[in-house]
Amino acid sequence: MLAISKDLTLWLWRLLPANPILVRVVATGGKRVKHLWARVAYLAVLFFVMIIAKSGATGGGASDSLAELAKSSSRLFFFVSLAQLVLMSFIAPIFCAGAITQEKDANTFHILLTTPLTNGQIVLGSLFSRIYFVWVLLLSGLPIFCITMIYGGVTPAEVFQSVALAAATGLVTGSIAIMISFLKVGTRRTIFSFFVGIAVYLIGVAALGFSTRATLAEAPLGPPSLFFTEAQRMSWLAPFHPLLALLVVTGQTPPPDPAAVAAFGWPVRWLLAYPQYGYVAVMTAASIAMVFLSLLFVRSGAREGESRWLTRLAGKVTRSNGERRRKPRRVGSNPIAWREEYTRASAGGRSAMRWVFMAGGLIAGALFLAAAEFGWWGLQSAKPATIRFALTALIWIELTVILLVVTNTAASSLTREKESQTMELLTTTPLTSRYIVWGILQGLMWFIAPLLIVPALTLAAFVAVALLRGKAPAATIESVVLVPALITAFASLAAMIGLHFSLRMKKTVQAVMVSTVIVIGAAGVLWGCGGLVSGAGPIVSAVVMPFLPFPATQALMAPADVFSDDDASATASLAGETSVRLARMIFSIAAVAAYLVCTYVFYTWMVREYDMIVRRQSN
Repeated sequence: MLAISKDLTLWLWRLLPANPILVRVVATGGKRVKHLWARVAYLAVLFFVMIIAKSGATGGGASDSLAELAKSSSRLFFFVSLAQLVLMSFIAPIFCAGAITQEKDANTFHILLTTPLTNGQIVLGSLFSRIYFVWVLLLSGLPIFCITMIYGGVTPAEVFQSVALAAATGLVTGSIAIMISFLKVGTRRTIFSFFVGIAVYLIGVAALGFSTRATLAEAPLGPPSLFFTEAQRMSWLAPFHPLLALLVVTGQTPPPDPAAVAAFGWPVRWLLAYPQYGYVAVMTAASIAMVFLSLLFVRSGAREGESRWLTRLAGKVTRSNGERRRKPRRVGSNPIAWREEYTRASAGGRSAMRWVFMAGGLIAGALFLAAAEFGWWGLQSAKPATIRFALTALIWIELTVILLVVTNTAASSLTREKESQTMELLTTTPLTSRYIVWGILQGLMWFIAPLLIVPALTLAAFVAVALLRGKAPAATIESVVLVPALITAFASLAAMIGLHFSLRMKKTVQAVMVSTVIVIGAAGVLWGCGGLVSGAGPIVSAVVMPFLPFPATQALMAPADVFSDDDASATASLAGETSVRLARMIFSIAAVAAYLVCTYVFYTWMVREYDMIVRRQSN
C-alpha cells in the first residue's frame, strides 16, 4: 500500500508541478522583456479604465460625503472588474492557443510526440505553462483594486471574488483554446473559431440572462445601480456567465437567501445561493472536461492520412467508376487575393464559424426586432431609449467581433509563411511587394465582406419596419449606409495593423497578441475619449464622434444618447435639427476618408519596407 501511494504521488508530481513543459516555459519565460511589457500594458489598461470611470463619476470633490465617495469607489471597482473580465477572455486563449499551434506551425510537434512525455503531461503542461502568466497578470492588478477600497464601498471579499471570476474565465477560455488546438491544425482557424464561439456564447447567454424569462423569482430586488436604471432581480444563469456573476459580486443583482431556494435540491440550490462561487466551480469542471477531451486527440494529428474504418467506409460509399472532375476555379487578376479569400490555407477560408457568426447575428437581430415590435421579454413597457441602446449594443458586439477577426487573420497572414518556411519561395517568384501586400489586403476585405452584411441588414430591417408601421425608427435613416461604411473603414485599418506586425514579427502568436492589444487598446482609448467629448454639446459631438469607432456608431444610430445629462435640453432641441444632422453625416464621410487614408499610408510603408524586412529576417 505504501509503495502504491508513493508511485501515485510521484506520478502526480510529474504530471503537473514537475511537468517538463511547465518548468521550462515558466523558468525561461518569466525573464523575457516582452512579458514585462505585457504586464505593463495590462496594468495601463486597467489604470486607464479607472481614470475614465473616475472622470464620469459624480463624486470625488473635496466636499463630498463618505457615502458619495463610497459610491464612487463602487463604480470604479465595477468598471475595472469588467475590464479585467474582458481582457481575460482574450488574453488567455491567445497565450494558450500558441502552446500547440506554434509547435504545429513550426513542424516540431511530431518531435514532441517522440519524447517520453505522456498525453497528460503534454496537455497540462501546455495549458498551465500559459495560464501561469495569465494568473500572474491578475495578481499584478491587485494594487489597482486596493485603490478602490480607500473610501469604502468595496470589501476585500468582493475584490477576491472578482479576481476568482477572472481567473476562472481565463482557465476556461484557455482550456477551450487548447482543446481547439488539438482538434484542429493551424493558428488561424484556432483563433477565429475561438473568438466567434466565445462571442456567440457571451452574447447569447447575456441576452437571455437580462430578459424577464431568466429572472429568478426567489431573488430579492436589487437597488438601481450602475448597470440598471431600475431595480432588477438576479438571473438563474448567473452561475454560467461572468458578467451576470459580476453583477452579483457588486451587489447590483443580490442572490436569494439559501432557505428560499432550498426546494431546488443540491447542487442547484447552492449554485443559485452562491452564484459567484458556482461560476468558478462550473468553469473549473468544464475546464477539466475539456482537458480530458484533449487527451484523446493529442496524437490523432500524427496519424493524418492513415486509412481508418470511417475513411474506408466513406470511400466505398462515394466511389465512382468514372473519372472525377470539378469545375475550374476562376482565380482573378491577383492570385494572392484569391488565396486569401477562398483557400483554407489562409484567412480562415470557408470556415463554418464565419457562417455561424452571420447566422447568429442575423437571428439575434431578427429576434430582437420581433421582440421590440410584439412586446416580447418585457419590451412592451420598455422606453424607446432602451431599445435604441440595446440595438446599439448589438452593433457594438458585431463590430468587436469583426475587428478581432480581421486583426487576427491579418496578423497571421505572413507569419504563417515564415513558420512554414515558404516565405523564401514567395520571394523567388516574379511577384512584387506591391502585388503581394495589395493581394493580401484585398483578400482580407473580401473575406470579411459577408460579416459586414450582418450589421447592415440589422439596421436596414429596424428602419424599414419602423417606417412601414409609421413609427420613429430606433436608428436614423442615414445610419443604414454610414455605419457599414465606417465599420469597413475601421476594419481596413485594423487589417493593415495586423499586416504590419505580421511582417515585422516572425511568430504568429507574437504578431496576433501585439496587433490585438493595439487595436482593442486604441478602440478603448478612443471610446473613453468619446465619453469625455459627450459633455461638450451636440455640435462638438457631431464633429468629433464620427472619428471614434464605437461612439461613431452610437452617434449615428442614437444621437440623443451620446450627450451628458447636463445637455439633455440641448439634445432635445438640436438632435433633430438639420444642421447637427448634416454635420454628423459630413464628418462621418470625412472619418471614412480619414481611416482609408491611414490605411493607404500603412500600405505604402509596407510596400516600401517589405523586401528589406523579409530579406533581413531570412538572414
